[in-house]
Amino acid sequence: DPDEVIPGQEAQCIPLHPEFRLIALANRPGFPFHGNDFFREVGDVFACHAIDNPDANSEMFLLRQYGPDVPQDTLRKLVAAFDELRSMSDDGQLSYPYSTRELTAIIKHMQAFPEDGVDRILRNVFDFDNYSHEEKQLLMDVFAKNGIPFSIGASSFHVSTGRTRALPPPRLIESWALAPPSAALVRGLPGPR
Repeated sequence: DPDEVIPGQEAQCIPLHPEFRLIALANRPGFPFHGNDFFREVGDVFACHAIDNPDANSEMFLLRQYGPDVPQDTLRKLVAAFDELRSMSDDGQLSYPYSTRELTAIIKHMQAFPEDGVDRILRNVFDFDNYSHEEKQLLMDVFAKNGIPFSIGASSFHVSTGRTRALPPPRLIESWALAPPSAALVRGLPGPR
């Protein structure tokens, strides 16, 4: 009975079923996640297994579930591009290890809003990051190489948050100065400690 608490000598124990399994997911340690090193923290207690991204066929199968109406050719191009981006991250050419999570978000967006177009959908994922010029160029080159039009930072719309008005020149309306410690004592105020 998993709800039964058995008093022990020093603490209470909850007995585990012999077939109990715990599956915990964690990002790999280091940049950009800055999380704990999972293996270092719990490796002596759990059997830890690193799981790589799925192979291309498995990723295609998964993405078809999220985007049944997304053209197969588009899925193949995106899978190939993300595979290349991951390799570049492993080689240290890119700082972020692009995963199936980002690719799934792209496919889900394509399924829900096919009229947005692949370039705009990709910007939805990539424009939030602040890339160096070289990294932007690498990303655009990888997508272009795989037949996907993409231009980071380009936008087909403009957001205006309000009217711009010129302000008058600044003018001094008050100035403050620290009084010498002796002045504070003369006025009966407590001095510095």
